Amino acid sequence: MRTYKGNLVQVIVVILSVFLMPGVGAAAEIYKGPILDAHSHVGESFDWETMVSVMDRNNVSRQIIMARGYPGPSGSKDLPGNDDLALKLSDKYPGRFLPLVGMQRTELTGEHKWRNPDAAVNALLKETEVSLATGRFRGIGEVIVRHYAYSSGKHAEMENPIYSPFMLRLSQIAARFDVPIVLHMEGEPGFVKDFTRLLQENPRVRYIWAHSCGRSKAPVIRTMLTNHSNLFCDLSSMTNVGETGYGTGWPRMEAYNALIEQNGVIFPEMREIYEAFPDRFMIGTDVAHAPGMNQKNYGRRIQRFRELLAQLKPQTAAAFAEDNAIRIFKVDR
Repeated sequence: MRTYKGNLVQVIVVILSVFLMPGVGAAAEIYKGPILDAHSHVGESFDWETMVSVMDRNNVSRQIIMARGYPGPSGSKDLPGNDDLALKLSDKYPGRFLPLVGMQRTELTGEHKWRNPDAAVNALLKETEVSLATGRFRGIGEVIVRHYAYSSGKHAEMENPIYSPFMLRLSQIAARFDVPIVLHMEGEPGFVKDFTRLLQENPRVRYIWAHSCGRSKAPVIRTMLTNHSNLFCDLSSMTNVGETGYGTGWPRMEAYNALIEQNGVIFPEMREIYEAFPDRFMIGTDVAHAPGMNQKNYGRRIQRFRELLAQLKPQTAAAFAEDNAIRIFKVDR
């Protein structure tokens, strides 16, 4: 996918293509319907009243929340969370926060634990089964497979095998309880190849590949969605609204990485994919750290998504905004 940086002609072509497409475009009325934030987080330092306030101000009906079990960036006071915290938040605001069994866990640090699960990993897998059996969790995630560092610390840079005994056992659990798995994996070719094998061998599992399918380019996303009906994508951290964090500031720009929009205009090749697979994408903000949970940061991400949704067919926009997440996570309307 093109980045359109430094090429005014290409940017003009993108903008014109949007304006000339019947019924959609940057000139269309901004999408005003409710949004289900299908990729968000919670930690001990998050202020719950602020979370509800920014949701209300931005017409966000619900959040899928995943406890961030890792400490915040070095020197910060951004404390980690756990599944009990996510449940307490869910209980305090019924129907607003829908927790997943968290997988950003220190027990999973080190690829050798994925290849040869130790006692701690085995205990985590058993704990996951017990948690899902309560019916209070909507899925599993976020499983950190391939992650680029944006801070220091042993959990900043992660490179774990997607096709491994740990992931195979986790997939079996997901299939048994009929819940999706959210995973973070940059679209490096070797990882994509191994993920293909996991998808093929576990057709009953709904895999949600976060961040626009690992920030992959359009042909890769199209091929993966065509070949695997159990694959879904969320668009969290993909709004180009000036953040310097992971996924928008491009901590490492690799040959296989791509953006989905520039200055509020969806790239044509991505819009084509969205219309071809209207039931496979979801919206998410991915606010992973407490300092970012405020109206300025959260609000501009939601606002940008509303601008992008306005460039899609109305039925596609509604599916992305809420309907797909309701179906994939089996959320009550």
